Amino acid sequence: MSKPKLTFIGGGNMATSLIGGLVDKGYPADAITATDPLEESRLKLAKRFGINTGDDNSQACASADVILLAVKPQVMQSVLQGLAGSLEHRPLIISIAAGISMESLSRWLGGELPIVRCMPNTPALVQTGASGLYANDQVSDAQKDLAEQVLNAVGIVCWLDNEADIDAVTAVSGSGPAYYFLV
Repeated sequence: MSKPKLTFIGGGNMATSLIGGLVDKGYPADAITATDPLEESRLKLAKRFGINTGDDNSQACASADVILLAVKPQVMQSVLQGLAGSLEHRPLIISIAAGISMESLSRWLGGELPIVRCMPNTPALVQTGASGLYANDQVSDAQKDLAEQVLNAVGIVCWLDNEADIDAVTAVSGSGPAYYFLV
């Protein structure tokens, strides 16, 4: 059975870490696509992991089973509004952007889609992270399992009952490792 197709929108550090963790754990590189506006980033990802890359977000999302939003919060709205027409097939959306609410994500995407919010912490960059996950009501149990599988590639995951808890988890799991290494 083939693995679900994953598309990463954004090819920065966290996307690179997630892709690396997935490939290291045996996820097929040909089932992963990453888009980035910078050709240098795309070439680096393709060379390092053997994944598909491109600069057309809509095209990359049109056949994706899972779309991971790994762009800076300040560009998220414009990126998502450009994707709305490519999501009729209702893929799972996973946002790893800090501080962007489920309500905003849904509104910018143009409708009720299955969305998981999470914020992997810095140790995820070396596959030893922790992520709190929150899913909206549109996310099926199978999609929750899939989100967990993807994020387990960089560490442990914990499902949260309230979206507001993401901020608390981010504060503790994000700052905790830095504090530990400072001491």
